[in-house]
Amino acid sequence: MSSNLPDLLKCAVCGAQLVNPTTLKCGHTICTRHSACTLHPQPVTSDHRVDVSLKKIIALSSKHRQSNSTDSDLLSHLLGESARQRATRPDEPLIPSQDDSTSLLEKELLAECTCEICYTIFFEPMTTPCQHTFCSRCLHRSLDHSTLCPLCREQLPSFAHFQNHPTSELMLRILLDAFPEIYQEREQAIHAEERDARLSTPIFVCHLSFPGMPILLHFFEPRYRLMLRRCLASPRPAFGMIMSSSSSASSSSSSTLNSQGQVEYGTMLEIRSVQMLPDGRSMVETWGTHRFRILERGIMDGYVVARVERIDDYPDDPEDELEGRIEEVSQTSSSSSLSRISRSSPSPPHPPSSPSSPRSRSQFQPSNTTQISVPTSSPQRPLPLSTAALIAHCNSFLAQLHTNTTPWVVQRLSYTHGPPPPSPDDPSFDAGNFSFYVGTVLPIDEWEKAKLLPVRSVRMRLKMCVWWIEGLRRNWWFERGCVVL
Repeated sequence: MSSNLPDLLKCAVCGAQLVNPTTLKCGHTICTRHSACTLHPQPVTSDHRVDVSLKKIIALSSKHRQSNSTDSDLLSHLLGESARQRATRPDEPLIPSQDDSTSLLEKELLAECTCEICYTIFFEPMTTPCQHTFCSRCLHRSLDHSTLCPLCREQLPSFAHFQNHPTSELMLRILLDAFPEIYQEREQAIHAEERDARLSTPIFVCHLSFPGMPILLHFFEPRYRLMLRRCLASPRPAFGMIMSSSSSASSSSSSTLNSQGQVEYGTMLEIRSVQMLPDGRSMVETWGTHRFRILERGIMDGYVVARVERIDDYPDDPEDELEGRIEEVSQTSSSSSLSRISRSSPSPPHPPSSPSSPRSRSQFQPSNTTQISVPTSSPQRPLPLSTAALIAHCNSFLAQLHTNTTPWVVQRLSYTHGPPPPSPDDPSFDAGNFSFYVGTVLPIDEWEKAKLLPVRSVRMRLKMCVWWIEGLRRNWWFERGCVVL
């Protein structure tokens, strides 16, 4: 331990020895007799309250100086050493003596430099307006739960007051001078903990999201506020989001849960901007980047962390695409041939009918022996299989959705899910993100939409969307322009 403690306990304004110190919002410590800190272009005023920790440290330093002045002569030191050697037994090793007063000061000083929240040495010490000192990270976590001081229970300012609050400059100098090794070990332990935490992906349990889609989130729970701060401290701020398994009461959720009934697939969200509110809550704008599958999960400080694997699309097989186009052409040709046969076949004469024997309205008997059945309504159009046709089918649904619904619904869709994707002819068009956009705006169950997450084929996802669209078009409420959001 260094002996420079008295030289450190000086007022930042007048340079005199501190007696009743007060630590201001700027981080400087001055005497209470000064009305403000004049080290800044705009002086920081003082409320003349005494810093609790520094007041005790000044008392310890004064006590140590008095004890050293009484035993500073050589004769007293030699008499003490002689008495110690006579008291040591012959079979015991003679250990060199240490300065008991210095050792006691070091022990008492370390006790005063201990955070009352984590019970370890201060790291980046921060002093509150009530003049109690804590680690900056500990104080932030305490404010997540309560705005009262952990010691005196005095009402503290809002979270925004401590967001960019400087550390206590004098307390930090004392720590680096008296306990440099202990402080360095604490710093390494905190950085290792944060590094290990970043190796695992933080998971926000909320609702369904897809890649290529904007998501606006509201963080208000203490555990997720802590998670957000750790994400913002990382080189690439991002986190994963999954649906809550507690809302999986529908039968559609069975295929998206693992054997333990937990949600297995989610979307990584990149943090675009954060608006910190005065009370510590945050409005976060994010963007879906890619999908992931959870391989292993755990709990850290109340929120879920996981080891994940990224899910990317497989390139669609050209043979399957060619087969889809051939089948589509053959279906179109079959429909045209059937239409020509029905137009060229002569209508057979019907026997006279009587009120007692009505004739059949669904079948007729041609002149040859072949019997052809023609339904009164047009047959259901088969689902197209090529990727281009599937995209066109989905675009027709989006056009119908924007045409048949009220303007406020269209405005809400654009505000919530972003603008519609570009045309397929646009170079920036992405068929993968297009399939997720269609799935997002579909007015169906969220757990049904979640089935798109594990599918790695773009064409298969488009087929699923077309299947859902055809199911919606068979409902009377959708045909009348009613959309449930």
